[in-house]
Amino acid sequence: MHWSSGDGVRLDILAPSLPFLADTGDDVNENSIVVMLRYRGFRELFMGDAGEASEARLVATGHDLHADVIKVGHHGSPYASTPDFVAAVRPWIAVISVGRHNTFGHPASRTLRAWIGVGAHVLRTDLCGAVNFSETSSTTIFACVTAE
Repeated sequence: MHWSSGDGVRLDILAPSLPFLADTGDDVNENSIVVMLRYRGFRELFMGDAGEASEARLVATGHDLHADVIKVGHHGSPYASTPDFVAAVRPWIAVISVGRHNTFGHPASRTLRAWIGVGAHVLRTDLCGAVNFSETSSTTIFACVTAE
């Protein structure tokens, strides 16, 4: 499925797809909505709470998963960001949405190493607060609003 606005924004819904993933140990998260936003030459991938099973399915479909920015799946848990998926996305920026004092230990060090390993700048909401993106005629700019 996809949706387009009148000003050039396009949203491609990449997941979930039928048949839904089952018996994954975390079926609700693995069937998260995954969206690729496209605007001019910019691409951002929103992974929801998708983890390894959803990532494997996305890679297997042959979708072009490359994105300038990714909202990392499952809050940076160790159950997402597999090597094949990270290599397929290879973003400039990886945003991990995670609470400052979460009890899960997110983000996992393995997950951080995976995104840094492909050259991504990792921005974490527990450290940055909000992450804002804006575009000029020649570049995309990002800024962190420091958490208090």
